[in-house]
Amino acid sequence: MSFLTDAERDALEIRRMIFHVVGHDPEDLVLLDEIAPPQHADFFIERVKHVLRGNVFEFRDGSATEDVLRAITLDPLGFADGTRTLATAFQSRHVRATSTGVFFVFELSVGGDDAIFALIKYDHDDVVRYMLRGDDVPEVPRLERFRESFVRKPEAMQKIALVRLTEGGGGRLIVHDRSRRTHISDYFESFLHVRRVNDAAGLSGKLVDALKRTFKAHREELSPEFRRGGVERIYEVLNQEGRSFDPEDCQPLVAAVFGDVAPDSAVHRTLANNLKKLGVAGEAFDLDLASVQRPRRRRLETEEGTQVTYHEDFRPTISDRPDGRKQIVIVTSRITQDDVEA
Repeated sequence: MSFLTDAERDALEIRRMIFHVVGHDPEDLVLLDEIAPPQHADFFIERVKHVLRGNVFEFRDGSATEDVLRAITLDPLGFADGTRTLATAFQSRHVRATSTGVFFVFELSVGGDDAIFALIKYDHDDVVRYMLRGDDVPEVPRLERFRESFVRKPEAMQKIALVRLTEGGGGRLIVHDRSRRTHISDYFESFLHVRRVNDAAGLSGKLVDALKRTFKAHREELSPEFRRGGVERIYEVLNQEGRSFDPEDCQPLVAAVFGDVAPDSAVHRTLANNLKKLGVAGEAFDLDLASVQRPRRRRLETEEGTQVTYHEDFRPTISDRPDGRKQIVIVTSRITQDDVEA
């Protein structure tokens, strides 16, 4: 199930917004008032929509962050004070290596009664803006430098948690953490008090399934090298030590499994659809090698349509004939079936 339906995504709007300054040291914390009504909502809505797919988490019992968000839904007048509590808690867990920025809290609406929030650590960006008069007279542009600015690039949003509270307790979260894309940094996990819904073993197995389905759908379109042993190649590629999967950067994996296919090719679209069907779309994770072990049953197929299924310990002998053809020899203790195919 996706975090928002297509209809909810189209209806997404900012109901309330506020941010507080956070940084390296306790004295960097600056608590601010609510921005009412919300300003530049279109800019920030696009930033939120950009991260609607990600790693899926859920609140643990006793999450203080969940408690504060629920209190805000019950008492709208407590929005500013509640977000100040969240910013203070976030600042207290901020490690010294992190950069100064702001901690945004957005209360979102999708046209219904569901309580949805976006918590975003937005890094300050150092930019220079030029100013022109706009007439036809040659002029020297005036430059202005800003450190406290919000930019479109995704890298500026260092930590994002989209929260959808569930009735009766708990909630579902989509989390992006730029410092640890395949999971979540320790201090952000501690601040949210959450656990991941899908484990690496299950995600790894679904990734294998998605790649196999994609190979089956496009096998005849691939080059002979990648067509001949495609499933074997999937397991070889995924079993490389330290391999991870990131849906925002899957071109290297696709190239290793399917060959040189364009980013806008049908192969990419089919893989994306298969990942979505299997509930892996948006999830970044380190592969669990125990879950991507190559099956020991293999299948050999000839150009004439002969198929041989065998255990890899009993591979038939394949030799070259003088006329350029191949000869396959199977040695067996007995034949258990010789019949018309059912």
